[in-house]
Amino acid sequence: MSGSVNIPVLVASDGQAAPTAAVRFTRSVVHRRVQPGTVGAYLLLGYVQGAIRPLYVGRSDTCLHRRLYHHPLQGIATHFIVTPTRNSDQAYATEAHWYHHLSAGHRLLNRIHPASPAGTARRCPFCRDSALERALIRALSHHRPSEIRSTP
Repeated sequence: MSGSVNIPVLVASDGQAAPTAAVRFTRSVVHRRVQPGTVGAYLLLGYVQGAIRPLYVGRSDTCLHRRLYHHPLQGIATHFIVTPTRNSDQAYATEAHWYHHLSAGHRLLNRIHPASPAGTARRCPFCRDSALERALIRALSHHRPSEIRSTP
């Protein structure tokens, strides 16, 4: 992979390094490499200004195969990395880790911070702000000061 990106090495719950090899992002590769029913996080990569860069981080709490096979960035992202986890809490922690680590140096396509798993109120282990504060900061940072108006 030319123009490789520094992918944060993750440690699985059994203490082993999580897989970080990027493979082509096509439906046939997803079908061959990702078992249906696998829970975990993923990173999509693509060419930006001639180099492969992180584009999007995500997870599936139920089936990575289905999520990736039908992903809306098919045809835009060129490679992907999957990190299977034992449960949705680990998937969330992995996704949040990648989100925080990679968004510091790259412009990800993620519009919002990763949400906690459904039915939980788990806080991001990497954030200090509340989810509402993060959402407001992100939303307001996309507007020029002249576009922001307070209500009377």
